Amino acid sequence: MLGNVSPSAFAAAAAECTDNDSVNSALARLIKAVGASYAFIYRFNDGLANVGGNWTPVYEDFPAEITRYYRDSNFSTSDSLTRAAFGSYLPVTLTETAAGMEMSPKRIGLHALFSRHGIKDLLAMHVSDRPGRTVYIALAYDRQLDGLSAFERRRLHAAFEMFMRRAWPLQVRKETRELSPKEQDVMRLVAAGDSNKEIARSLGVSLSTVNTLVTRSFDKLGVHSRTEAVIAAARSGLALVA
Repeated sequence: MLGNVSPSAFAAAAAECTDNDSVNSALARLIKAVGASYAFIYRFNDGLANVGGNWTPVYEDFPAEITRYYRDSNFSTSDSLTRAAFGSYLPVTLTETAAGMEMSPKRIGLHALFSRHGIKDLLAMHVSDRPGRTVYIALAYDRQLDGLSAFERRRLHAAFEMFMRRAWPLQVRKETRELSPKEQDVMRLVAAGDSNKEIARSLGVSLSTVNTLVTRSFDKLGVHSRTEAVIAAARSGLALVA
C-alpha cells in the first residue's frame, strides 16, 4: 500500500550518501518510493514540550503556501496530528485523528490548502536520529490511507529511523553554526587537555556553565568526544594554539 518500504532499500540509499545534498536527494527518492506526494521533516532538539522555535528543518517540499501557513500559525505546538504522532510509537494518519480535531478557523484554513493541492491524508511519525533528539516526519498522500496495517507502519518507522540515524552525521556538518567567543575559548582549553573543572577555574565561570558550553559546542560541531571536537574545530578554522 505504501510502495517500497523495504528497510534494505533505505539502508542502501543511506550508504550512498556522502554529504547533506546527497541526503536530501536520497530522501526525495525514498519519499516518492513510499508513494507520498510531499513531505517535511523537522528535528525537535528538546522534544515537543519545548518546541517554541527550537526546531531545525531537515527536509521539506510541501507547496510554499502550506509551509508558510504552517509556520505562521505555529501548528507545531498545537497540531493534533503532530501530538498524536509524538504520543504513538507507530505512525498515525490524519484521517485517524480528524474525528477528535477541533475545526478552528486556523485549522480550516490549513485543510483548505491541503484540498487545493490534492492532499487527502497525511502519515506522521517521530523517530530518533540520536539519543535525546526527536525527528518529526509528515508524509502527504493524494489518497486516504485506509487499512494501513501495523506491519506496514512498523516497517516504515524502522526504515526512516535507520536512515535518519545514518544521515545525521552528514547533515549536522551542514547545519553547524559558528562557535561563540566563549565556546571558542572553551574549545581551546579542551584542545590543551584541560578538564571541565580546570576550564571553569581558568575562565572564572561555574562548572555548570562550562558543561553547557562544551555540550553546545559538541552539538554545533556534530561530535561525541573531546578528541573529535578538537579535530572538527580545527577543520572549521578555529585556531586552537595561541
